[in-house]
Amino acid sequence: MKLTKSIKFKIIAILLVALGFVQACKPAKTEIPIETTIAENPKIIFLTYSISETASGKRSMQLVSQKIVDGYLKPNNDRSAQNAVDGDLICLQFDGQSNIISRSLIKNPLKKSVESLNESKSFETQSINLNKTKFSTRIALRSHTKHLTISNFVNSENLISTKINQE
Repeated sequence: MKLTKSIKFKIIAILLVALGFVQACKPAKTEIPIETTIAENPKIIFLTYSISETASGKRSMQLVSQKIVDGYLKPNNDRSAQNAVDGDLICLQFDGQSNIISRSLIKNPLKKSVESLNESKSFETQSINLNKTKFSTRIALRSHTKHLTISNFVNSENLISTKINQE
């Protein structure tokens, strides 16, 4: 059965109109607002550390600098402690009574990923394991934080404790 051009055109037009009706009849997406509580005077702390690891796997850290500024960080689920793997660090904020008031993840600073071109001129990702490096992190500073600690995720070994002065 041969279809003429006019019949083909009519079939395509009917299909396009039907598709338009289907799209128009979709229910509108309702967006549920996410409630976030922002502190009255939110602050961010920028921390720079030096970290090194011995051949036996023992890590040590030194504070290089810290700076507290006004502002807030957007919520980021990637920084949740539930996403931690071996080699990552956990940062805990403590109040004056040494109660944990916040926990955040710092991805392994001794493991760097680099993209480079291979012989076929396509990008490939390579992991580099370092013995020593400096790294910076930023953390939403809670108003009652008196000190924070950074420890290994796997064995909870405390690497460094930093006193925070918010005045």
